[in-house]
Amino acid sequence: MEFVNCILCGIDDTKILFSKKDKFGISIEEFNIVECKRCGLLYINPRPTVEEMSKFYPETYSWKETFEAESLLIKLIRILEKTYRYHLLKDEVSKVIKFTGKTSGRVLDIGCGTGDRLEVFRNKGFETYGIETSNAADYGKDYLKLNIIKGDVFSAHFPEGFFDIITLYNVLEHIHNPVDVCKEIYRILKDDGFLIIQLPNKDCLQYKIFKKRWSALDVPRDLYYFNIHTMDLLCKENGFQIKRVDHFMNLWHPPTFVNSIIPSLEPQKAWFKEVRGKNTIFQRMGWVLLTLLAGPLTKLESILEHGAILTFYIMKDRSI
Repeated sequence: MEFVNCILCGIDDTKILFSKKDKFGISIEEFNIVECKRCGLLYINPRPTVEEMSKFYPETYSWKETFEAESLLIKLIRILEKTYRYHLLKDEVSKVIKFTGKTSGRVLDIGCGTGDRLEVFRNKGFETYGIETSNAADYGKDYLKLNIIKGDVFSAHFPEGFFDIITLYNVLEHIHNPVDVCKEIYRILKDDGFLIIQLPNKDCLQYKIFKKRWSALDVPRDLYYFNIHTMDLLCKENGFQIKRVDHFMNLWHPPTFVNSIIPSLEPQKAWFKEVRGKNTIFQRMGWVLLTLLAGPLTKLESILEHGAILTFYIMKDRSI
């Protein structure tokens, strides 16, 4: 474990909001979520070191299309999961094309998991690259035949000004050194390129209602919790400018809402149980039903500009 300062203010002037345990039960420890008194950034302190962090990521953390040694019903659920997931990914990629105006070029997805988002970009005609530190990279390379580097953005040694689009979908909050990563992204992004960052919004209505129960507080894997203000500070510090903030998610993707109401229904927990031979049929069906019902509620949350997930469209600030 290590103690850290606020990455935006450079000091540790915080108050403890609450403590929370790992949802998978991998550790019995409670992790403190603190708030910087100066800028409002939330972060875990103390936190696991880079070397310690791998033990908190189960193999089931990223979705995989595996059908071996499963019942017919589980196979059907997997097919439905894939259909649902790719519907959401296609919606995300369509937004990237619409908001950036780019219909081709090189795309880098940092923290790409198994690479299914990259597969959608590839099908749209983009040249795709992925970065992933976990074994999910092997699945993406071997099964989806994607160009994924197992490591981090620094070990990849990409050329300067190489990418048209760089994406981090629910990844920045997991990174130990966001400032250093932003500096490297600035180096490898083209001058007219776009950086897309999606992450939980600590100013959302769900957080105000659920507090420590809010499922987006995925400790200790999530290390930071941003809002528009703290993201703006991070961007300006590293030569970027936020061009657009998207509060809206797909209508049938109410992120974190259902999992906050009934944490036991969370799909990642179902995957975690499945590999241990446990039956998750009712858990999965309950999640699907509540997800369909919750869509309009999270749409309203987005209209009020307090959605649980924010997507930032960012460019280099050419005025500096």
